[in-house]
Amino acid sequence: MSVEYSNGNKNGNTNGSTNGVKYVKLFDNRRFITNYLVNQLEENLSNSKLEQFKINKVIENAIHWCLVNGFVLVPKSRKQEDLMVVTYLPFTLFPTPFEKTHFQQVIDLQPHVNELFNKISTNEDFMNKSFEKYLTMIDQFLGNLWSLYKRAKVEGYSQKINLSILRTDYMLHQRDDHISMKQVEINTIAAGFGYVSTKATMLHKEILKWTGNYDALNRIPHNEPVVKMAQGFAKAWRLYNVPSSIVLFIVLDIEINIADQRHLEYEIKKQEPLIEVHRCTLMELNKYGRLDKDKTLYFFDKEVSIVYFRAGYDPSHFESQTEWDTLYRIEISKAIKCPNIGTFLAGMKKIQESISIDENLEYFCNSNKDLLKSVFAEFFLLNTQENIQKVLENPENYVLKPQREGGGNNFYNKDIITIINRIKSIETCLNGNVNGKKIMEDRYNKDFYIVMEYLRPLASYNYIVSSKYQQQQHIAGQQGNLEKKKITNELGVYGVFVKNGEEIVMNETCGYCLRSKLAEDNEAGVMCGSGALDSIYLLD
Repeated sequence: MSVEYSNGNKNGNTNGSTNGVKYVKLFDNRRFITNYLVNQLEENLSNSKLEQFKINKVIENAIHWCLVNGFVLVPKSRKQEDLMVVTYLPFTLFPTPFEKTHFQQVIDLQPHVNELFNKISTNEDFMNKSFEKYLTMIDQFLGNLWSLYKRAKVEGYSQKINLSILRTDYMLHQRDDHISMKQVEINTIAAGFGYVSTKATMLHKEILKWTGNYDALNRIPHNEPVVKMAQGFAKAWRLYNVPSSIVLFIVLDIEINIADQRHLEYEIKKQEPLIEVHRCTLMELNKYGRLDKDKTLYFFDKEVSIVYFRAGYDPSHFESQTEWDTLYRIEISKAIKCPNIGTFLAGMKKIQESISIDENLEYFCNSNKDLLKSVFAEFFLLNTQENIQKVLENPENYVLKPQREGGGNNFYNKDIITIINRIKSIETCLNGNVNGKKIMEDRYNKDFYIVMEYLRPLASYNYIVSSKYQQQQHIAGQQGNLEKKKITNELGVYGVFVKNGEEIVMNETCGYCLRSKLAEDNEAGVMCGSGALDSIYLLD
């Protein structure tokens, strides 16, 4: 099968203006990539009521498969006493078509990304230039991280072994007639969905068999991210060279993505049975852990060789100074951190903006500079009147993002205009000078944001199956109706990096994660039911 593109509906664009500046609905005028699997099903459904019955049974089978095979999450809406009640993760009915060359490009690129971000995280001068001005006065969370990073540098790091698990997210972006992969962000902490992405691939293979699409089976790429992630943990643990030491997962008090986390733990134990894995919160480590004078970290009486963070990436994870103090003790300990604070900070939007500047990228890269730059989107700061005007004149071409690592809290289209006009109004009142006032978490400070080019990913048609949509259909009395949706995707590529001093021990691509959402949504989340896990079938 080869790639086939078509134009989206160019009619019905909703145009408007805010303060004389235009904005448009950004999901219009998209090119579509044809999903042959969806087209075939649609034709079958239109010709036979039996086919509708059969496909409803396929969906029922798929949901049961998810529940039996651990493709699940703990619902956010659960009651406290229903802690172990689970539901299936949302999924697309069919895998999404993806051009082989685009997919292979970012799979091959990931080791270069791994090494680049290791270099960035260990370069104190570059980190200082990137962060000093933008963090300390504006964002309290990042300011606290930066303070711990600098304190740890003064104290002196006790561990030269580095373990990183990254996920680099991309969109297949269209600009005029050109289609290319563009990098959305780099997740350097708690890069999730590794295990459940394997399950999504397995689920789609079963659905293809149930629907008779056997020819598509060999077009789904192999995908087992946690296998190589676990290899990274095992290699780092052996380098630490204390056979009785444990791996410690730092988690939240109540986790909803439990299957994804636990199966990484099980894979580590499968590959190296001598490794003991424990889970605790930062508060529990503070209560039951200690840091000896030689910087050895203990949990109860067990020496900790690796601390793996599945929490600690959001301000809500730090309810008191105790959590911050515990994080600092981890940072200066002999334990291997995945990630350390430097690597965590390297995943911030400010770093993406910094390395999008040619001379900064050249500082870290030689032969692979063009490979990396080819996937960079446009980034810039609101640090000049020219840049501000550029955004105001064409807000539909940009996204206003907070400096932090991770997605969410972004502004689009007319909301960008509202924020920028508010910023300008405040600056005018203050005559461009905050007069020494330190306003933390100030969403109306222009330095709080990074401007990124708005990416227009290719769309396709598919069916999303989720408990959220099932409940909505039940309320509307439309259960059993299968509705084809326009969707767009975000492709995440996992990488594992292990370094001992100056020696790179492991630098590999682990696999991929594909998440899909409705084309008209700017943002959506798998865990809240508005997005869906997906997989890929490759086209020539």
